[in-house]
Amino acid sequence: MSDNRRSTPRKDAFQVASLIADECGEPCECLVWDVSETGAQIEVAAEIVAPDRFTLRVTAYEPPRRCRVVRREGRRLGVRFEG
Repeated sequence: MSDNRRSTPRKDAFQVASLIADECGEPCECLVWDVSETGAQIEVAAEIVAPDRFTLRVTAYEPPRRCRVVRREGRRLGVRFEG
């Protein structure tokens, strides 16, 4: 994801977050590489198949964010925040 076609600048994050799928509600850990007002780039473990929509909780101090996957490249996902 080296090309930068984003409408808002992203900031490096490099922190562990929780990905919560609607179907089961069990959180899975993921790594947030960078984040902006409109989305983020995350990486999931090889055994995780992330759904097209899920909730992302980056820190306990921020509200969870609804996400939609807009790009998949191996284990890295580009997500857009919804709502």
